[in-house]
Amino acid sequence: MGNPVWKAFVAEQMEVWLDWFRNNHVDSYIDMVEKFIRLHPYYIPNQNDMETDMGNLIHRLLWNEAFVEKLSDKGLQVWMASPVIDFIEEMSVYQNNYSEIKKLVGLFMRHSLWFERVYIHLRNSIMAERGMV
Repeated sequence: MGNPVWKAFVAEQMEVWLDWFRNNHVDSYIDMVEKFIRLHPYYIPNQNDMETDMGNLIHRLLWNEAFVEKLSDKGLQVWMASPVIDFIEEMSVYQNNYSEIKKLVGLFMRHSLWFERVYIHLRNSIMAERGMV
C-alpha cells in the first residue's frame, strides 16, 4: 500500500513535471544529476545549495509549498515520516505512460540511498522550520 500523501503530491505535480521536462532536455538533467551523485556521494544539502541547478531540481521534485499548505498537521506528519521509496512507488505508476517519468524513476531507483539521505536532511530542515521537532 502506498503513501496517500505522496500519491496526492505526485498526481498534483505530474502536469508541472511533464511540462518542465518537455521544455528541458531530460537526458541532460539526468546525466547532470548522476555526475553530481558520483562526485558527491555523501552530499548533504545546505540552504545555499537550493540556489543551484541541482538544488532547484531536487526542490522541484520533492517540494511544493502550495501543496504543503493544504495538508493537515497529520497529513504533513505522514508525509514527513515516509521514505523516498514511497515517492518512487507513486511516481512509477506513471512511468508506462510518460517516458520522462520512466527515466526519472530509473534515476531514483539507481540512487535511492543517495536520494533518501538528501530527503531526510531536507525533511529535517522543513520540520525544524515548522516547529515539528
